[in-house]
Amino acid sequence: MQIFFSVFWWIYFFIFFTGYPLLYAFVFLMGKTRSLHHFITGRIHPLLPLAYAFVSTLFWILMISTGRMNFVAERIASTAPSVLIMLFSLSSLLFWLPAFRKNIRLSFIHSLPLFLLPPSNMILRIMSHEIVVHDYIIGMLRIYTAGLIVYTVAIALLLFSKWLSGLLSLRHQSVK
Repeated sequence: MQIFFSVFWWIYFFIFFTGYPLLYAFVFLMGKTRSLHHFITGRIHPLLPLAYAFVSTLFWILMISTGRMNFVAERIASTAPSVLIMLFSLSSLLFWLPAFRKNIRLSFIHSLPLFLLPPSNMILRIMSHEIVVHDYIIGMLRIYTAGLIVYTVAIALLLFSKWLSGLLSLRHQSVK
């Protein structure tokens, strides 16, 4: 049963941490079109590192609030690579700080190792002559898709909160 929960923990982990490079690449490509360039560079680009920090914060709040941190500490973080991966993911919280948030490429570079973990695991299995099941590839693509959806929703929420705060500040100014 513990293996079952460990697998699901890693699936949740990768859903929350692998979608950012996909969103970054999608936004970068959409920013190349003339009709969307102003909107993408003006409104979405500055929110990308904030979305990365927001989603990673949501993941760790979810882990703490479910009360599974003892399980994570005892079972999942019992090996050195797992601990390093978890500490690296915690460092994504640094993108709440304005100094880290200014450089959008830094957030992309930071997210790449977490994005590349599932395919590198698959490549290592292939190189060690283990069979990679077709379901593994399909599962990996589903995780990437779910991660992209999570980050798209995060960007939408951040855009909405920015719009709402602008609306409230305009209303506050008109009352004065």
